[in-house]
Amino acid sequence: MTDDLEPLRRSRPDRVLPDDPPDPGILAREKARLMAAINEPGGLPGPRPTPSIYPRLAYRDERAALEFLTRVFGLNERREARMEHPDGMLAWLEIGDGVVMIGRSGEERHGLVSPLDAGGPTGMVNVYVADVDGHYRRAQAAGARIVMPLEDMFWGDRRYEALDLEGHRWHFAQRRSDIQPG
Repeated sequence: MTDDLEPLRRSRPDRVLPDDPPDPGILAREKARLMAAINEPGGLPGPRPTPSIYPRLAYRDERAALEFLTRVFGLNERREARMEHPDGMLAWLEIGDGVVMIGRSGEERHGLVSPLDAGGPTGMVNVYVADVDGHYRRAQAAGARIVMPLEDMFWGDRRYEALDLEGHRWHFAQRRSDIQPG
């Protein structure tokens, strides 16, 4: 296809347009983010910042992981940042102000391995969410492997832990002082 936008398409760093259809959920979230920014003092936002530190998790099947993490744990993909390659994909997911990168495991990919290859979790991702009880119910209903049930901790958090589809351990919490009595 050639039109006035063709030079812009060619300037994309990855030169790949997504084959998947637009996701209404992503479009709705981005519209809400943009409208909120327009109504804020200072006007439209610049590019979303990338945190100074963010983990990269390796998966045998990063596309299945992307679907799982967005559907079950409620992470949102930074769709404009996805990098497609013939032999894999890198994707950046965010929740709150945190970001995690996911990609394929393998020796040629910095030697990062999936917990399936390592025989168990290789680390844990700690995530604060706005409603840990609702998050827990969503994850449970969607089939997440809960490995530590929802409970109040002496240090002031309410939290639970779950494994994703390849065994990465996720710790979701909310400060008990932020929980509104219901």
